[in-house]
Amino acid sequence: MSGLLDKANATKNEPEQKQVTVVAESVTIVQQKAPSMASAAPKPDRTDMSRNLSIGGWVGIFIGGILALQGGSMGLLVVSAVLIIGIGLLVQSERMSEGEINTVKLGISIFVAVIVAAGPYVALIVVPADTSMALTEIDLNEDTNELTFYVRGSFDSATAKIYLDGESLWSDTMSLSNDRAKFRVPLTAFFAGNAQDYRLASLNAYSIEITSPDGQETSAEVTPALLNREVLNSGARISEVLKTETSGTSTTTTVDGLIVESIMGLFSPDERPQDGGGHTMTNLALTPLASDYTMQLRVKKGSTTEYSSPLITVDGLDATWTSSVTGSKSGKTNGWLGLPGTATDSLNTEYLSKDSFYDGSGCYTFELVITNEFYAGMTDSESSANGIVVSSDSWDLNFDSSERTMEVC
Repeated sequence: MSGLLDKANATKNEPEQKQVTVVAESVTIVQQKAPSMASAAPKPDRTDMSRNLSIGGWVGIFIGGILALQGGSMGLLVVSAVLIIGIGLLVQSERMSEGEINTVKLGISIFVAVIVAAGPYVALIVVPADTSMALTEIDLNEDTNELTFYVRGSFDSATAKIYLDGESLWSDTMSLSNDRAKFRVPLTAFFAGNAQDYRLASLNAYSIEITSPDGQETSAEVTPALLNREVLNSGARISEVLKTETSGTSTTTTVDGLIVESIMGLFSPDERPQDGGGHTMTNLALTPLASDYTMQLRVKKGSTTEYSSPLITVDGLDATWTSSVTGSKSGKTNGWLGLPGTATDSLNTEYLSKDSFYDGSGCYTFELVITNEFYAGMTDSESSANGIVVSSDSWDLNFDSSERTMEVC
């Protein structure tokens, strides 16, 4: 009986042993395949490196194209070096991915690289580049009396000329730094008269022309208001300063002097003095001028100068002088300007006292003598004789009688 049980147990356990054997064989098969998978691993690494080299090559070529767009500032050698590095990376990428170089594919890549990097240089040579030149910021510096403007562009130097009616008045050449140059032109070098008349109609059209060594050109007209520099018109008006005195029951009013005002700039030559000391000129009809000149009031009876005021200096629209009564004074020339006097009233307004100019009844002329620093035909800034403009407004004054008169004479 024991023998039969042992035999049965042996028979029962026999399949389990076969199953173990199968598993072992399966493990053995897996172990044998593992080396073949390991041997294939380097191939993906080679492909990734080839792709990275290709990307790096095209990035280099793209950077070369950007540098080429900068023009002369980067230089052809720098762009060429970046281009060669990019092409070299493409060649190495081709070798790693194909094993041998595909000449057709590589040739197309090199052609595209040259177009991207060298295209901007070719465009600058073949395509007209007027848009790369600019003439900007035309202005007048009142402090230095210079016309200033900027020239911008991708070239080494620029020649600027100022024209008036087709005639060249001034010329200069400057080198550009960081693609720009600032020109400063003294007014004395080209000014030949106001650009406009009192109605703002064009008299002289000043223009600037710029040329570059590669043949580019641009031009622009100078804003006319900047070149209205000659004061050609002026006028005076007067008003009485009265003094009232009381003695007992008697009150008397007499003329103590005159407030004198002037207006200067451009206005119609038909403007005239009026009876009563007025003038037909109004602020609205005035074209004020920002310029440099001096002005002096002279009061004459006949040919005799009875009074001369301190010299008034005008810079732009600012007039300054030293008063014999109140010291330093200033005012604006864009309207009627109160002139220096020899006394002040209750409002601290200066006026010309009767004792400082009046010599009996008669015709008195109030001259405004303007000496322009800039005037038509200027050739020498040291000479201003031809720049003098004198206006004369005359009234018949009689301060001695009870019936005061200020009629035009």
